[in-house]
Amino acid sequence: MPQRSFSWPVSFKTILVVDQELFHNTYNIRLFLRPTVSDVSEQSLFFERAKFLFEQVFENTIVTNRGNRLFNTLRHNTVNRFVELPSSHPVDQIMATVCFTKINAILEGKIFVDKLELSSYQGDGITYTIEKDSPELALLDVDNWFTEKYNKFDPWWLRPDTATYDAELPKGIYTGNYSWHPLQQSTKRIDKEQGENAKIYKFTPRILDGDKGKKK
Repeated sequence: MPQRSFSWPVSFKTILVVDQELFHNTYNIRLFLRPTVSDVSEQSLFFERAKFLFEQVFENTIVTNRGNRLFNTLRHNTVNRFVELPSSHPVDQIMATVCFTKINAILEGKIFVDKLELSSYQGDGITYTIEKDSPELALLDVDNWFTEKYNKFDPWWLRPDTATYDAELPKGIYTGNYSWHPLQQSTKRIDKEQGENAKIYKFTPRILDGDKGKKK
């Protein structure tokens, strides 16, 4: 039988873009995880995904929203990695919801995150709690996130790749600077000189635990 639920705390540092200013921030997260597979080695492989997401993928990113002018400048003139939020400001409530849906997406049902708690240095001491029935998940319902060519595809926070922002490239949708190894469920770095990692997704709708879906 799968083991009982357990919790895991993790922190990562970012830069926030608020209007036209930059602020340093540290996010503190606690995950409440529930394995659904009995194989301990398989549990461990997918738990390593969770660790990698927060300790490597989210670490040292710039957190902002798509419409911010400074984000567009940084995106085209730097090699920084970004977290692109579907809101007017990078508030903790939105960050908690995208972290909750992204982590459940990458764990692919092998482990469920039943609850996520998030607070931050810039967050005035408030802790946000997100669960599968939390009304905050409706904040992730967005229209026209992609252009018509890709408008049937999920945004980055609902996909199991390592992207934390979305871009439409000539060969497809940006899928992150890392990819999961097909056999070991681990990660490998994408060579930057090979161009941005992207692929065309075959549209196969599915329901993730904790996913409220998105408007099409």
